[in-house]
Order: sequence, then structure tokens, then C-alpha cells
Amino acid sequence: MGGVETACKGKSYDGLPEAFKFFIEGQFRTIDVDGDGSIGLEEFRLDCVSRMAYPTIEALDNAFKAIAEGGTLTLARYKELYAEFMSNPDEGCVACNLFGPLPVLD
Repeated sequence: MGGVETACKGKSYDGLPEAFKFFIEGQFRTIDVDGDGSIGLEEFRLDCVSRMAYPTIEALDNAFKAIAEGGTLTLARYKELYAEFMSNPDEGCVACNLFGPLPVLD
């Protein structure tokens, strides 16, 4: 068993194992606090700051702008980005903004 890399590397959302899909959709529903079917800027900010501190709110806003379409993040877009984040080793890909700006580790 090779773990996440074997299960996800190079795959789109549809190619992910069912357990990952279940988790990803559950995460989306948790972040979508108002239940309108999309994640807005305020919901994105709340999700990010619940995990770590950021030096400025602008850093979160810029990350959201990089992933949002039309000012919101739909479930379809969230699934696409989550799969890209898990499958793409490029640390500069747009999907790396899905969880807010990630710090660079040396």
C-alpha cells in the first residue's frame, strides 16, 4: 500500500478513491457555514484562521481570489482544486491556495 501518493498522484477528482471523495465533500459542507452551496470570502477566511495565524487579512483575500470563480468557491471547483492539491507535486500550483497561503518550509 503506497498511501496518498499512490492513491492520488496524477489523478483528477473522479479518479480518487471513494473515501477521499467522501472526505472532500464533507470538508466543503463544513466550510460552507451558511449552507448556500458555495464558499464565500468570509467562510474561507474563517476556515483558514481556524488552522493557523496569518500576518494580514490581505494574504487570505489574495489566496481566495486565486481560487474563486465569480467571487465564490463552488463544490465542483473545490473538488477540482482539492484533487489538484493532492495529485500535483508543484508547490506553486493554484490549488495550493485552497487552504490559505501556505508557508514555505526550508
